[in-house]
Amino acid sequence: ALAGCVLAGKPGAGLRRRALSGLPGALRHTVGPDGGHASRSAEAGMELLLDLLTLDEALGQISEPPLEALTTAIARLTEGLRLLTLPDGRLISFQGGGPSHVERVAAARAHDESVSEGVVAAPSGEVAGYRRLHGALLTVVADTAPVAPGPWSETACAQPMALEIACGKDRLITGSGWTPRAADRAGLRLTPGHSTLTLGEQSLGEPLGGWKGDLLGPRLVGRPVHVGAEYRQAEGAVWLEMEHDGWAVPFGLMHQRRLYLDQRLDELRAEERLHPSPGHEEIVRAIAAPYAVRFHLEPGVQASLARDKRSILLRGHSGRGWWFRTDGPDVAVEPSVHIDAGLTRRSLQIVVRGSARTDAETKIRWKLSPAGATGDPE
Repeated sequence: ALAGCVLAGKPGAGLRRRALSGLPGALRHTVGPDGGHASRSAEAGMELLLDLLTLDEALGQISEPPLEALTTAIARLTEGLRLLTLPDGRLISFQGGGPSHVERVAAARAHDESVSEGVVAAPSGEVAGYRRLHGALLTVVADTAPVAPGPWSETACAQPMALEIACGKDRLITGSGWTPRAADRAGLRLTPGHSTLTLGEQSLGEPLGGWKGDLLGPRLVGRPVHVGAEYRQAEGAVWLEMEHDGWAVPFGLMHQRRLYLDQRLDELRAEERLHPSPGHEEIVRAIAAPYAVRFHLEPGVQASLARDKRSILLRGHSGRGWWFRTDGPDVAVEPSVHIDAGLTRRSLQIVVRGSARTDAETKIRWKLSPAGATGDPE
């Protein structure tokens, strides 16, 4: 369509006409009513928005009437981009989408009236299966939906209920940052590659390889994972409860993640709950399963383990301190890697390890709160 706008005469008009006739159908499949991209990648949605804005401008330059499907898609993607942008001016990093750059995100949002008027955009809500919670300083984004289906899963990651947490403009907890620009690090698409729970160090999916991968692309394949979520709010607090059944077949367990954000104290309290899955009681399996709850840290974030071996002091680029506390049996700060614009950078991760019985309930609690509060560990 852009080429048709640039070329003069009948060749350009014919090319433009053919392209624009197919555009509405393509946009219906690609852009959801909430402004999310079908791949569930925030970066893919932003790049599409930039392309559509360019096309809209080009059509205006040649005095073509506005295309309704184009205008609608731009409006939806703009709304979605508000929620998918964190306070540091970059995008959330889930499902193969990187954070991009502040300048590029700003360019995609330059036409957004809420930005030009100085309004704080999209403090809470849901787009493309991502639920956003916010306090005065804390911003939490959770992945509450299954991976994209079929061809859209070529950039998907098997990381249900993953989290990204920003404290002010400091992005503290994130994922490995995998994008297609780091195709040689496809292992980061597996479940341990983001801030979520794994059992037996297994993954809930993996990229398609071999001749099938060459033919169909590196789609994510594995057992279907069903994810449910419930959001509630009251004065000064919000709750988010999520659950998925990905571990039901191999271990007979369901994983439930409960988040409670106290907006007055800027304190996030959470509980990871593993409990027997209905209908899988008769499956012969091990009586115990080792678990690991990972919290990947943004490169440059400092992490210091306190003497109580249950608390970790986190400091982002601003120098502001936050306490991460947990009642998990084994807590450690370990090396990790983070993909930034296709390049691998060193980072850290908090890992809470233990063993869960497959015939009983297991709970792991953790909390993130501002440093300096009464009762801080030494």
